[in-house]
Amino acid sequence: MTGKERVFTMLSGKTPDRVALFEKSVYASVGSRILGRPALTGGTTIHRDEAEAWLKGDAAHEEFVERMYADYGEIVRLFGYDCIKIPWRMAARPTKKLSEFDYLYGDIDADNWQAMRYDPESEHCGIVDSAAKRRGIEELRRDVKAAEKALATSAPNEPDKLVRRLAADYCNTHAVMGGASVAIPLDENWLMATAIDPGLVGAALDVQVEYALRDIRPQIAAGIRFFGVGGDFADNRGPVYGPKVFQDTYLPRLKRLMEEVHRLDCWGVFTSDGNIWTVAEMMFDDAKVDCYGEIDWTAGMDIAELKLRFPQVTYWGNVPTSLIQNGTRREVLDAARHCIEAVGDRRLILGSSNAILPGSPVENVFALKEAAERWG
Repeated sequence: MTGKERVFTMLSGKTPDRVALFEKSVYASVGSRILGRPALTGGTTIHRDEAEAWLKGDAAHEEFVERMYADYGEIVRLFGYDCIKIPWRMAARPTKKLSEFDYLYGDIDADNWQAMRYDPESEHCGIVDSAAKRRGIEELRRDVKAAEKALATSAPNEPDKLVRRLAADYCNTHAVMGGASVAIPLDENWLMATAIDPGLVGAALDVQVEYALRDIRPQIAAGIRFFGVGGDFADNRGPVYGPKVFQDTYLPRLKRLMEEVHRLDCWGVFTSDGNIWTVAEMMFDDAKVDCYGEIDWTAGMDIAELKLRFPQVTYWGNVPTSLIQNGTRREVLDAARHCIEAVGDRRLILGSSNAILPGSPVENVFALKEAAERWG
């Protein structure tokens, strides 16, 4: 079987020839050690690298994109990954560099800005402040009204040229993962809105669903049939905004999105670390999510119990990132074997619970591939 056939067989509820293998993100420092040269394979480190490339001009940015595409593709081929997706990028062009590790995007005067910071010690890059973080509920209401108005007059988005290129290069051999995610933003104002104005949150999600449904069709035309449909919403204690908000506000929108995904003969994968047990039945039985990724063993999400309770789901991940980063090769092999044997029917995409993080020993990354080959 090709990777595409293997993964699509799982998603169709059948048993493939072996378990699949996939990492959506291998941090660039680890990828560089694996490939034996500086490489742009993934992780938030490349957000800083892309910002620096943009600041040098269009030619430098184009070179960055080409290197990232080639480097991650080399990782996919080296490990025999069955899926592929574009590494998570900060694709927008920065307005200016604020300091050695800080970058501004957007226009402060136009109230559409955000500030990104790179931490060289952790190799993490992320948004540390933004206009959106400073808005109150009234500003959120205006934002949603503006988004609804824009939705009524805007045309569907075409996949960017890199997504089209990925589909053209890999759709015959790999399960190419597209994007159609719907999520409640995990910032203070939106979490407050879930408590005091759930109708506002629902309206914002309705806009997201409409855009997602528009975006799916051009991606299908490019050859993509496997879509990310949701994102992080939980920590070790459970859903950040609680199971009632999930049921009353989020679930109806997720169900609508999944119904359309299935009507178009496609599949959806929901990725979130954290403990999701309180909403798992709603996600898998009610919304009928096909695949669940970023399965957080350390937060209590053991793949063995998941498979027992929801046998229809394809599972992706579950080997703890902390174990890959700090454990021994033997410990990684044992954890991977547990995942393979817990699933039993080979409907598993073996991988980490999130990403291959900085500092992960190369031998531990290869241990996942070895486990798939020995026991998968």
